[in-house]
Amino acid sequence: MNFQESLNFRHACKIFDESKSINDADFQTILNAGRLSPSSFGLEHWQIEVIRNPELKAAMRLACWNQVQITSCSELLVIYARIADMLPNSDYIHKAFSRKTHHSEADTKAYIAKYAEFFKRFADERDIFGWSKAQCFLCVQNMMTQAALLGIDSCCIEGFVEADLNKVLGVDATKRRVAVVLPLGYRINAAPEKIRQSLEEIVSYR
Repeated sequence: MNFQESLNFRHACKIFDESKSINDADFQTILNAGRLSPSSFGLEHWQIEVIRNPELKAAMRLACWNQVQITSCSELLVIYARIADMLPNSDYIHKAFSRKTHHSEADTKAYIAKYAEFFKRFADERDIFGWSKAQCFLCVQNMMTQAALLGIDSCCIEGFVEADLNKVLGVDATKRRVAVVLPLGYRINAAPEKIRQSLEEIVSYR
C-alpha cells in the first residue's frame, strides 16, 4: 500500500474484530511513527500510554460515551498533552533544550530565554493545553497513517467526559490532560464512502 492508498484506506473504524490482534513488530512501528513526529520547538508534547487491562478498558468505555471501539480494539492508546512540563522553568524544558544544544549550558539558557518570550502568549493552562494538544494531533496523525500503511485500522476519539476519564486513569489535569484516545485494530465492516470537499472548495491562491 502506498501513501495515497493509505489515505483512502483509513477511516474512523467503529467496530473492531476482537479475534484479530496486532503483532508486536507492527505495533512498535506505529508507536515509533508517533515518536518521530514533528512538534513546536521540537518539544514532543505528547505522552503515550498503552491500555491493556480489560477492567480499565471497560471503565474507560463508560467515560468515552460507551463507544464499543474502546473494548473491541486490539490496542488502546491514550495520548496525553503535557501541561506542567511546558512551563519555561520546568526540568523537562531544560532537558529538551539541553539535548538540542549538545549540553551547552550557555546555549541552553539562550534557547530557554527565547522560549520564555514565546510562552508569554499563553494566558493560562487552557491556552497551554490548546497548544500542546495541537502538537499531539501531529503524533496521532502519523500513527494513524502508519497503521493504515500496515493495513491496520484506527479511530481518533475525542468523545469522552474528561472529568470521568481523568478519574478512571488517575490523571492530574494540572500536569497533563487527555488529548485523544486512539483504538487500533482490524475492521469488521467495510469502510463507508469517503466524502470530502473538492480541492477547488478548500484551496485558494494569491
